[in-house]
Amino acid sequence: MYTFGRLGDVGHRGWAWTGRDGLLPAMAGVAPPVWWLYDGGNWIVSKFGFLYCDSRGNQERAIDKLQSIRYFLKLCETLSFKGTAEFFGVPSSTVSRALKALEAELGVALVERTTRRVRLTEAGRWYRGEVAGPLRALAMADELVDVQAREPSGRVRITAMQGYGELRLFRVIEKLGRVHPLIVCDLDLTNRFVDLSAGNIDIAIRATATPPDDLVARRLHDHRFVLVASPAYLEERGAPSTIEDLRRHEVIAYRGPAGIKPWHASGPAGEAVYTPEGLSLVSSSGLLILHAVAAGQGLTLVPRWSVRASLADGSLREVRLDGLRLSLMPGPVASMYLLYDAKKKRLGRVRATVDFFSAELSEP
Repeated sequence: MYTFGRLGDVGHRGWAWTGRDGLLPAMAGVAPPVWWLYDGGNWIVSKFGFLYCDSRGNQERAIDKLQSIRYFLKLCETLSFKGTAEFFGVPSSTVSRALKALEAELGVALVERTTRRVRLTEAGRWYRGEVAGPLRALAMADELVDVQAREPSGRVRITAMQGYGELRLFRVIEKLGRVHPLIVCDLDLTNRFVDLSAGNIDIAIRATATPPDDLVARRLHDHRFVLVASPAYLEERGAPSTIEDLRRHEVIAYRGPAGIKPWHASGPAGEAVYTPEGLSLVSSSGLLILHAVAAGQGLTLVPRWSVRASLADGSLREVRLDGLRLSLMPGPVASMYLLYDAKKKRLGRVRATVDFFSAELSEP
């Protein structure tokens, strides 16, 4: 069981009120603001770094316990001493020594080591569940100190669909860099599901009809799909008007993580699934698909936001099927959302990025 709080006026020597758990001996040279974590027997105190000491305030064992816990939590993810060391930029031996010291302090083995793999013990799994939350809270508390008075800075971890990143997000990130030069965007483009609850992502941009209840969801614009082709292709092959007509045309298909995406046709009779035939190209790259359709290689189904400019200038034309709405997603029409944890927005860099992205990407 952990107790978490902030020290008051800490002098060179003396005592500082810590809340319901009483008094903590002040340590020489440590001035406020100082944040602390109490695990029932040991004080773990933080300012610019973290120092473990015993409950009497004597720095008898200069073990960087919180850093050891950080190593342990990352090891739980990587199951590799080498991978953990590379993440922190330290030798593997540093991680190994820190973990051994932590295990010695706790009196239990947290991991089982063999020449081929690392595996958590039952105690290790339990310890991970107990310390991960308090450590995240402590790290966030340190970052929030005086955040309002500073220029937004630091790394913002963002995930977005590959096509959206290539077609819309790159230019916005470039503009963000000019407005907030101290913010570093760490962008992961993937079409796979990313769990924001793990705490490794600050902002996600995703298309959905039902945004998650546990996150803040800012709607950016709709995510309707449109069937398009080049004027030259339609002049040569004609425009289809039914699903049966599509079977006589060349199609440029999109490949998702699970394979070629089927087309969902919704109409008065319900929803039917059409598997593209007569393929001229298959790709997971939105840029390549748009290049191919502009070059006259066939019909393709893409989000309207990706071809709005091309439809306006006439370089692509929309093709409508009689009484049908086509989509790469089943169910109701989705929208594009900017998703984030409400607690993360208290960080200046995340707040600035969320507000900037919303202003730049939102449409009626």
